[in-house]
Amino acid sequence: MNMILQIILSFLFAVLGAVFGAVVTLFIEKKRLPKIEIIARDLANADNTYNSGPHQGERWKFFRLSVNNKKITPFFNWLVIRQTAENCRATINIKGMDNPIVISFKGRWASTPEIPHLGQNAVLKLIEPDPVTIPENHEEFLDVIVKYEKDKEGYGWNNEAYFHNWRTPHYKLNPGRYQVYVKINTQNGVSFLEKFSLTVGERIEDTCLS
Repeated sequence: MNMILQIILSFLFAVLGAVFGAVVTLFIEKKRLPKIEIIARDLANADNTYNSGPHQGERWKFFRLSVNNKKITPFFNWLVIRQTAENCRATINIKGMDNPIVISFKGRWASTPEIPHLGQNAVLKLIEPDPVTIPENHEEFLDVIVKYEKDKEGYGWNNEAYFHNWRTPHYKLNPGRYQVYVKINTQNGVSFLEKFSLTVGERIEDTCLS
């Protein structure tokens, strides 16, 4: 009887050990996955004045979001290293709160090459904007809209804007309030969604993404 009991106990301990090992492995792998944080903050919304090229001397403001691959918490950083967020692509959906406007477009990362510098590859990047790769504790800026100081309207901003004098007609945003949904897809197999409020005022100073 004692021999049978020992065999049963040994079997149970082996099963429990295997289950525990599997749980720990899954926990570690989950902790290693990218954790993207999408934030509206002042640094991302720098005021830009263009003094050369087709918009010389004109004042435009780009409203952007900061996208950060969060650093793993100190409690776990001795155990795992956060994966780099590979080939991040963004989709932006904007819906009017007091108007019927609904638009959706592929996002443009501020650090990627501008269309005029791409030559024959420009049309390709119009269809499929460049992705970015974000290491742990690094950030990228994602363009959302652009506002020219002499226009009442704002415009959703991505690579298409370079073909429309920076004012893509089907992404025009009349003054009003909007909800902005930003989704980031990564090659790592995880995605992230965040919602923001957008107010398009008749002036740049009255326009806010938060």
